[in-house]
Amino acid sequence: MGFPKGFGKLRVTARNAALRTLLLTDAGMPVQAALDMALGAAPHAPAGQVGSAAFGTALAARDRHLCAELAYGCLRAEIRIDYVLGRVLPRPGGLPRPLRHILALGVYGLLLQDRTPPHAVLHEAVEQARTLYGPRLAGLTNGALRSVQRLGEAPRHEDFYRQGAADPLGALALFCAAPDWLARLWARAYGEADAALLLRRSCGRPWSGLRVNARRPEGAALLTALRALPGAAAVGDWGVALGPGELPESVMDRPLAHWQAQGALSFQSAGSQRVLAALDLYALEGPVWDMCAGYGGKTAALLERGVAVGLCTDSSFGRLRALPGHCARLGLHLPSVCLPPVCLADAARPPLARWPGSVLLDAPCSGLGVLARRPDIRRRGPERLAALTALQGRLLERAAALLEPGRCLAYITCTLNPDENEGVVAGLLRQHPDLRLEQRWQTPHDHPWLEGMFGALLRRRA
Repeated sequence: MGFPKGFGKLRVTARNAALRTLLLTDAGMPVQAALDMALGAAPHAPAGQVGSAAFGTALAARDRHLCAELAYGCLRAEIRIDYVLGRVLPRPGGLPRPLRHILALGVYGLLLQDRTPPHAVLHEAVEQARTLYGPRLAGLTNGALRSVQRLGEAPRHEDFYRQGAADPLGALALFCAAPDWLARLWARAYGEADAALLLRRSCGRPWSGLRVNARRPEGAALLTALRALPGAAAVGDWGVALGPGELPESVMDRPLAHWQAQGALSFQSAGSQRVLAALDLYALEGPVWDMCAGYGGKTAALLERGVAVGLCTDSSFGRLRALPGHCARLGLHLPSVCLPPVCLADAARPPLARWPGSVLLDAPCSGLGVLARRPDIRRRGPERLAALTALQGRLLERAAALLEPGRCLAYITCTLNPDENEGVVAGLLRQHPDLRLEQRWQTPHDHPWLEGMFGALLRRRA
């Protein structure tokens, strides 16, 4: 889907950049990539307009942060916002998609965000609609958002959503902006009480995870300073998590970006750090093959703790190409075992038949444990789950075939779906009695903010 006629006439504002981000996600782009593009360069666009090469530098840092909050927030609350709009408009689904996003940004600003005064939210939404669609739909936008205002506090409470749901679980799913099929999946798998906990956790803003480089001489002091920040939570031995909006601009008299550039600090989700510690992967026997290395966050975490990672592969060059520079920034070395230490390879077709050390498989998954961080996942349906489970089974089979006797295979996902987690592992164990399960961990359902992770550690019997 393209941009509507007149889009280039929109002023450079945080809300217009957020609108562009939402339109890019409609085209299938992941939300962070869409946000980067909306705030970055589109060389063909005229300077000073949304999407122009100058646009990324035209917004102040505060407005760039507001844009990110609006885009992520609207996607995180999309199902809930659509329900609210359905209460004040007869057929909102028949409106042009960009106008629905304008309305959604307005509803988000009125109900779920406190930074912008309501009159400013209404003014900009009406101006967006007038620029793109003229006075008639600008009037519709004004009327719809004023109707939302007249609802008062009701849409901020769960009871408001009971009318649109078959039962209390469905109402909670609407309130938490989760697809109904997901609420039912969690209720079947974990019971309604735990499903309610997971739904509430999924709609919160994510915490920021930081990992201090244990190999740096200033690491201990930096870790102490970070953990002394208000509301900070320790994660493992070298990590810290900070709540939404609590990330400091500086620590130990230096900007946070300084410590990152110097290799003393990295961003890594608290859930990813926690699963590595829970499975005791910092004690893995090397050399380790990271079969789905992605951007290399887990590889770097292991190297910082002295684990010998000998091979990193991934099927995406776009993800993998940043890994050597990432390691260089952190002062880490990837030793070459029998191939270049970083190489493009599909885990379903490994380039080697055997591996002398341990294997880490951070498998592709549905991402149902990271909905707060990846809100665009909410738009996906359940039909892909069976194919993902089959793929995970194949990847585990390939990874297990690489193991020498006595060596370990770590399987990790960021989803909360028994078929992709316990089910896949159980299937492998049934087919391979020479493997044994040594450790299994999943984020506790009652944890208020930690990402939903699953991990299992298997060992081939000697």
